[in-house]
Amino acid sequence: MQKEKITKLTLAGMFAAMAFICFAYLRIEIPMGLGLTGKVYIGHTFIILSAILLGAKYGALTGAVGLSLADILAGYVMSAPPTFLAKFILGAATAFFTVRQRDTAGREVTAVLLVGIAGSLINVITEPLIRYVFKYYLLGYDQHIAYVSAMNCAVSMLISAVPSVAAAALLYRVLKPVFRGKLAWMQ
Repeated sequence: MQKEKITKLTLAGMFAAMAFICFAYLRIEIPMGLGLTGKVYIGHTFIILSAILLGAKYGALTGAVGLSLADILAGYVMSAPPTFLAKFILGAATAFFTVRQRDTAGREVTAVLLVGIAGSLINVITEPLIRYVFKYYLLGYDQHIAYVSAMNCAVSMLISAVPSVAAAALLYRVLKPVFRGKLAWMQ
């Protein structure tokens, strides 16, 4: 049991680091409304994988820690608190939708795609709401600016979801043989 916890914690740290790297070095900034930019990246891939392979606790913490650190180190310090909450919810929601059935042979990639889409849709809805509330009520931004910023976030999260979910399905297919027998639910 202790060895499994250490393995899960190590893998969660690795997935958090990969999410961080995707945001810090592989993001594409696209111009959006009011001169703001949206960030498109595939860091959600590793949150989705972590939630599927490791469960809710580790999946949620992977996203929260990895992408909050990315915000802080990239200079978006004020974005870190809403990022922490939004990515925690993304990991938890993805794990919630994960159905670990032993009889899914041949349909696992489809299951990963569906779970990834469901978790990403939750993120597309919750992250803009969290950012709006944070900017309008806590930081005191003008309502119009907070709204446009939230809509920009929704668009960039929707765009990011497509390659992230596809990459998660592909990586799951590659990684599944490596993890077989190392995590209790895959035995």
